[in-house]
Amino acid sequence: MIFKSIATAKNLHGKTALVRIDTNVPLLGKKVLDDSRLKEAVSTIRFLEKRGAKIILLGHLGRPKGKFKSKLSLKPIGYALGKLLRQPVRVMPLSSSAEVIKQATAQGLVLLENIRFDKGEDINSSDLAKRLAGLGQIYVNEAFSCSHRQAASIVALPSKLSSFAGLGLVHEVEALEKVRRSGRKPVLAIIGGAKISDKLPVIAKLLPRLKAVLVGGGVANNFLKAKGYKIGRSLYSQAEVKIAKSLLRRAGKKIILPVDVLVDQPKTKQAEAWLKKVNAISFNDKIVDIGIESCIIFSNYLKKAGTIFWSGPLGLVEEPNWRHATLAIGRLVSALARRRVYVVVGGGDTTSFFYQHSLSADYFSTGGSAMLAFLAGEKLPGLAALGYYQKK
Repeated sequence: MIFKSIATAKNLHGKTALVRIDTNVPLLGKKVLDDSRLKEAVSTIRFLEKRGAKIILLGHLGRPKGKFKSKLSLKPIGYALGKLLRQPVRVMPLSSSAEVIKQATAQGLVLLENIRFDKGEDINSSDLAKRLAGLGQIYVNEAFSCSHRQAASIVALPSKLSSFAGLGLVHEVEALEKVRRSGRKPVLAIIGGAKISDKLPVIAKLLPRLKAVLVGGGVANNFLKAKGYKIGRSLYSQAEVKIAKSLLRRAGKKIILPVDVLVDQPKTKQAEAWLKKVNAISFNDKIVDIGIESCIIFSNYLKKAGTIFWSGPLGLVEEPNWRHATLAIGRLVSALARRRVYVVVGGGDTTSFFYQHSLSADYFSTGGSAMLAFLAGEKLPGLAALGYYQKK
């Protein structure tokens, strides 16, 4: 890594740091449903406070497209963050004058209102970045999950101040680098979930490093279809099937597909599971989970791993009836994480599942699309703005 961690910064006392965090969290009314992304910022905020720095937080919520929308205000996020930090967090309008913001910053922690209320954010405006830079002397990126965006608070702003990576961002990059390049071998990936378009490039990029790719969920449907199996009413995409065929030609025996699955028949309007071999799926069947024999095969691979990366559940875990395989494999991976295996879990659904069932991992990535882009070898503008580049 080339970029500088905020841990290396000197003489922070009295300086104002603009810290970009990820405030794009799920809300129910004014209640934050998942504060895991807010928690990522806590260590950096504490670090800056202990060294006498003043702090202005920047963040976004949703896609207001440059217009004020009350339902996308950061006030609920400020309240939730204040509870995590055990101190008030003042949410201030973007229209506030620099002098007023600076006065408030001298009195405590400030969170500027949704940065996307300003149209300059989405177009990476240099003018917006210049205006923000006038508020402080230091910039800190603590929003890895937003670092694939070409936005003013992510890309233009760090060019105008002394810029650093937040402690959480550094930790995330180090964890993903272990998957991508430096972690102990053999490296295995578990790839599942319904959203497949962004995961196939990751599989393609990581193939040379991976011992095996254990595939479930909607991703597996495309591979099964690519191999000529009938998958009934199961989710798939013809474009993804084409990519899957290409990967199967390249990967040889590295891609491990289910040999049996649980199927449901949607027409019956009630959950009824049948365990079937993948060559026995009928027209009305919908694949909802991987089967017992598949779990045994996956487990035998995982027990030999040195590093494991997992993104996406193996079944339709939103339904309690279809989460058994993900829970069984999750318990095994959790046990391995407590021993000699380095485990990285990424993606909102998988991370939430691990939290819900008190499962363990060495690192939980909140990066989402940014995480997948990083693992696929793409250049992340937010990291590049800090001087980071990926080694090939």
